Amino acid sequence: MGNTLQHSIFELAQSDPDARALGFYSGDRTCEWVTRGELAASASRAAGRLTELGLEPGGVCVQVPYNDRFAVDVLLGTVAAGGLPLLVAPPAIQGLNSSLPDILHGIIARTSAPVVVGADTLRSMEDDLTARHPSTQFVFGEDDFGSADPVEHWADRSEDDLAGLQLTSGTTGFPRICMWRQRNVMAALEGMATAMAVSSDDVYLNWTPLYHDMGLMNNFMLCLTRGIPLVMMSPFEFVKRPASWMRGVFDTGATITWSPNFGFALAAQRVRDSEMEGVTLDHVRGFWSAAERIHYETIVAFKERFEPFGLAPDAVKTNFGCAENVGGATFTPPDEEVPVEHVDATVLHERQEAVVGGAPESTVPVVGCGKPHPGITIHILDDIGRDLPDGHVGHLALDTASSMEGYLHDPESTAAAFSGHLLKTGDLGYQRDGEFFWTGRAKERIAVRGRKIDPSDFEAALLPIADLRTGSFAAFGHDDARVGTQKVVIVSEVRDERSRPVADIKADVKQAVFERLGVGVDDVVLVSSGTLTKTSSGKRRHRHFAEMYERGELAPYEIV
Repeated sequence: MGNTLQHSIFELAQSDPDARALGFYSGDRTCEWVTRGELAASASRAAGRLTELGLEPGGVCVQVPYNDRFAVDVLLGTVAAGGLPLLVAPPAIQGLNSSLPDILHGIIARTSAPVVVGADTLRSMEDDLTARHPSTQFVFGEDDFGSADPVEHWADRSEDDLAGLQLTSGTTGFPRICMWRQRNVMAALEGMATAMAVSSDDVYLNWTPLYHDMGLMNNFMLCLTRGIPLVMMSPFEFVKRPASWMRGVFDTGATITWSPNFGFALAAQRVRDSEMEGVTLDHVRGFWSAAERIHYETIVAFKERFEPFGLAPDAVKTNFGCAENVGGATFTPPDEEVPVEHVDATVLHERQEAVVGGAPESTVPVVGCGKPHPGITIHILDDIGRDLPDGHVGHLALDTASSMEGYLHDPESTAAAFSGHLLKTGDLGYQRDGEFFWTGRAKERIAVRGRKIDPSDFEAALLPIADLRTGSFAAFGHDDARVGTQKVVIVSEVRDERSRPVADIKADVKQAVFERLGVGVDDVVLVSSGTLTKTSSGKRRHRHFAEMYERGELAPYEIV
């Protein structure tokens, strides 16, 4: 099999079948462990069933997963059969604007997927999808995967074969599909493991979903190919009870765990002392923050909240990655704390330079996202592709062994993603002494009276407003020919337990943004929970909701 996912996972199961592989942590604080041998056996049975359904090596199995045992069996069964897993966010994640049927239709049309697997709750879609795709087998529910005849051998794949497909940011339209080759996936896993200095002594706990490359690659595949025990927890459990993250880390002895920035903010705000009784965190060496902008205020709040429970000062780490690079690219070194630079706000926004220093009221904090793992070199380029010196904001490009092959059936987007051998991520940032500092997304910047502001800059201003849902917002510019610049629009979800009048919340938003950024907000739109869905890779869809705003399709929050 060579250096492939199939070889790595199967060989570990054969070498030590009784070792712990996966644990499933539940709200009652119990963890059900599955051994490597048990996991390989159930994957072989799932592969047998998928083969019966028509999945062949190189064929696509589309899956709408939750973080449960059935999802794992189907995912690994696809790998064992030599198929290409393509995971899609379930409608409960996609929220009120769920377009899952249309997304599945588009994916099947592009991939000619012979098999689609999802939970029983999706069965209502079956008749319509079957009518549109008669050659595709749809399985909603566990069917008889557990009793199928197992495949005798896992598929023999080579380093040049595709390993899987991954949806990436569909911020305004249908999401693109990254193609990952085996050699690039294995290079990514090797680079990430080296950067974090992981070993078989570690235990991971992951609540981030498998359809996200952070959950799939940085956690699931890294652990299974390195022999590291991985505890899985439902993202719904975390959102419902953020303290379950801390309790799970303690109960399972996890040393490494991951979350987007909003998870750190939610934990700092909502975990009560009574929920932490008996819990200590001194054994955790990596609380990794990734997948969205990392805010200095969030890191400070998280550290202050959990320091009394043993959280080490250097335990909070940061990472930057993207699906186009098969997971994480930059990492805080194991023996270092996350660096934060307080830079002159005016110079940053107007001259695109990060100049450290100045009066506190005139600076903004920028959090370091780590240093590139051993298989990557970072370039910061100007608008015509020339390398910029340290401290100058430009376009991020990666010289990387873990790059995607390209976007499936999309040569135009593939060509735009590369400059020679460099992968262009669409992100903006700067370097300082090897550290990468992320400052925004190139296509989402708002132009206001000569300033260019990234939508993520607004998050720190919105975080303290109690009646807003943490991290659930969109910010964009609305062209106004009359004044010759863009108006600033903020759309934010309101907490279900709203305590104040909507007019007061809007006033707070405008005041907080002006005090933080010196920018006037022209319109504040408050919407119900679940409206502002993110992309399958976890990014906010600022441009998508800007288009909805232009068309008058954003339903304002209804005052009950």
